[in-house]
Amino acid sequence: MKQEFYSPDDRYAAFPASVNPPDALAEFWDGLDEENSEDPQSNRNETLTIERDAQATIEPPPGLPDAKPRYIQGVVIGTQAHLVTNLLKQESITLRQSQRVWTIGRNRSAALPLQDRKLSRRHAVILYREGRFYLIDLNSMNGSYVNGVRVQQRQPLHDGDCICVGSTRFFFFVSVQERAVQALHPEVLERLNNAEVRNGAFIDFSELQEEISFNLNKTD
Repeated sequence: MKQEFYSPDDRYAAFPASVNPPDALAEFWDGLDEENSEDPQSNRNETLTIERDAQATIEPPPGLPDAKPRYIQGVVIGTQAHLVTNLLKQESITLRQSQRVWTIGRNRSAALPLQDRKLSRRHAVILYREGRFYLIDLNSMNGSYVNGVRVQQRQPLHDGDCICVGSTRFFFFVSVQERAVQALHPEVLERLNNAEVRNGAFIDFSELQEEISFNLNKTD
């Protein structure tokens, strides 16, 4: 099926005003899932439900969820936006999407396919639009939460937000600014590149403070 939309807002415009957009979205995604006959059985299993009141809030996890925090980071460089995450593997991976819309769900065709039975097949979307990242719930069975509050509409995301989808919790970070860092003095760079560790001993570079400026253009 050819997709003509560029954001969840554009999808809403395709439905008559009398149709509830979340319900229409659910039917639309289900239609796509039915066409994808190659999905593994785990993706076709019924979604497990979480007993929560529709208006209830949940508490964010105290501190870090584990020794290696799970995260998604939205990175903007110029007009380009992408996500960096370690939710899919033990190592971080960069996800690029030309329309700047990343789906989250149990379906393997999602941008972030997560093996979580409490996720809907197409559960939520992270959208970048007009200089900001948003989380949109796709009328999922168990809902999506930002800092313990259930997402009812398009929710702007901020640096450090705690997101819960299904039973998966992670932190969202955003980087929309960049700063050029001063170049090092050539002699400093040469010493760093040629530094040798002898039996794990500490290499003292403090003498450089007396000999030369550490940064190439340092004025103070």
